[in-house]
Amino acid sequence: MTWIFALSAVAVAGLAVLVWPAVRVLTAARELHAEVKRARGRLRVPE
Repeated sequence: MTWIFALSAVAVAGLAVLVWPAVRVLTAARELHAEVKRARGRLRVPE
């Protein structure tokens, strides 16, 4: 029974290690989207 708890803890720790980079990637993607949106607004040609 102890092994089950130990393996579960290791699995959760492994997932936590993957969550942090995923959060950073999503944050960077949002910032990039905002930057592209601003650049498009600046480059838009008035009619």
